[in-house]
Amino acid sequence: MTAPDDAERSRTLLAAARTGMLATLGEGGYPFGSVVAPAVDEQGRPLLLLSDLAVHSHNLKGDPRASLMVTEPGTGDPLDLARVTVIGPVTEVAEPERDAAVAAYQAVHPGGLGTDHGFRIYRLDVQSVRFVGGFARMSWVDAAAYIEAEPDPLLPHIAGIVEHMNDDHGSAMVLYCQVFGDRPATTSAHMTGIDRHGFDMFAVDEAGEHRVRLSFAVDVTTPTQARQALVAMVQEARNRTVTPPSTDAPPTVPG
Repeated sequence: MTAPDDAERSRTLLAAARTGMLATLGEGGYPFGSVVAPAVDEQGRPLLLLSDLAVHSHNLKGDPRASLMVTEPGTGDPLDLARVTVIGPVTEVAEPERDAAVAAYQAVHPGGLGTDHGFRIYRLDVQSVRFVGGFARMSWVDAAAYIEAEPDPLLPHIAGIVEHMNDDHGSAMVLYCQVFGDRPATTSAHMTGIDRHGFDMFAVDEAGEHRVRLSFAVDVTTPTQARQALVAMVQEARNRTVTPPSTDAPPTVPG
């Protein structure tokens, strides 16, 4: 079964994040947490637009050591959501890299103040990465592996694909779990995530709710390829069943 490794999951989480918790070392050496709006550069290094008046900016001038934690969006038990913490020094981006860093930041947070009005662009140089994928799943990710990894190419489309599948193709997802997920007693199912390697689901039967991970035959990188893979899987699943489970149309994924 193919799935993203923790380096790729970490890069994807950071690329998707719009808010996070920055921890700096403040008065008396105690950690000081504050909410920030990060972006990342091409190497996955967090970019932060910080005010000269903010406590965290003052702290960083005294000691650049810091960490940034971001979490997967979602509802339910927050401890069951994925999160990643990157650790390293945070320093102001100097020329000749400053303009590119500001542009990368504003591509994620348009309409920001830029570096006017006492704001400066900072960057966290990733030296250590801690990934938590939910309860009882965690690892330290090598910083070099993190930098070399890439965010999942489906990242901009994940929310739309998941919503569409859950809203319009419930019976197809039950079939996925029954045939490919070794859960023949599944009565309902919903998708929780999708990536280039496959997708994650919760399958429900009389015994409760179960996590199911299904892999694509080949990696997908676009919504069109994801749609084709999902259609092929539901058609194959129907061919394997003696009695067709429903007349639900093959899934279509929004572009």
